[in-house]
Amino acid sequence: MDSITLHLAQYLASKAHWEVYVTAECKPSQKVESSPWQEGGITYLPLSPITSKCSWPAICQLRRYDSCYCFDLIYSVGSSGLSNALLATLGRRGKHIGYRGTGARVRRWDPTYYLGVLNPRVTHLICETEHIRSYMEHFIPPSKLSVHTKPFALEWTQEAAREPLHPKADRPISLRLVSVANTLGRPYKGLTTLVEAINLIADPSLSLVLVGDYSGADYALAMRGPVPECFHFVGPSSEAMRYIAGAEVYVLPSYRDASPRVLREAMALGLPTIVSNIPGSRDLIVPGYTGLLAEPRDPTDLARQICWMQEHPEERRLMGERSREHLEQHYALEPYLQGLHQLFASILGVELDESSPSILSSSVSP
Repeated sequence: MDSITLHLAQYLASKAHWEVYVTAECKPSQKVESSPWQEGGITYLPLSPITSKCSWPAICQLRRYDSCYCFDLIYSVGSSGLSNALLATLGRRGKHIGYRGTGARVRRWDPTYYLGVLNPRVTHLICETEHIRSYMEHFIPPSKLSVHTKPFALEWTQEAAREPLHPKADRPISLRLVSVANTLGRPYKGLTTLVEAINLIADPSLSLVLVGDYSGADYALAMRGPVPECFHFVGPSSEAMRYIAGAEVYVLPSYRDASPRVLREAMALGLPTIVSNIPGSRDLIVPGYTGLLAEPRDPTDLARQICWMQEHPEERRLMGERSREHLEQHYALEPYLQGLHQLFASILGVELDESSPSILSSSVSP
């Protein structure tokens, strides 16, 4: 479970209307037979790992839990969790809410979609962005769709801000850039475009940190270019946020994305951003005020935006300050929690000033 889902569960558990249950997937080495436990007003239900859209051990356990607790509402934050929850509750009365946080295309001819997001038993689908909602209207009635973009609390970056990371350099650095993404086998993340942009600028005073896995082809493109010393391939790291804190500009060159959390992390740390001009990414920034837009798959335009940041240090500093303020004003945690609280209540027909309890389950997939 990510921190936002945990905050949602805790928020609901603090309200008189809800009894909250959260599935807690066990590692293969752990005993799934352990009893449910309570913590912070939430009941945690041990569950076998969900490894596919039809994980039968998990389905059997979920059905037993539903028989015991009679869930009124089940919120699944991933497609596999949603599919397993739907199979586990066949013939039961509980309503299902799903979540769609990706801009990937839905394939009608693929039956696995009908196990989850396109299943007619899904009562409501929460979409991460307006673009995703508009696209899903081709498959699901608009009345069953809503947009709730995930928030980000500024305090989540405090530790990283105290201990920033950036590779040491043996030369003067004019601009420190960072990009975080697992790009191996995912060309739409735009790493090739970013490497080509740095090669076009060919300025050894630039420094670019790349956090996440990557392909040998992109690494070779960087090392064989005119400024191999500019590139620092860190690989996968649990210290990604500290690397963001150690930079001056965050670059997101994806040409397909939804509403990337890492962009919120950069904004919370006070970094100006350069993002591709695509739905989702561009919706998080204010172009020319908190960051800049670059045309997707266009290394020349991306190089132009990087050079602007390099040549305007005071303007980029102000952009970073505004970026943090924009995040605080428009992506705060409390309104998001209140919005989902109201949505869940309306789906069940619960008046929020009534004292009669209802039951919510947060079914969490990996």
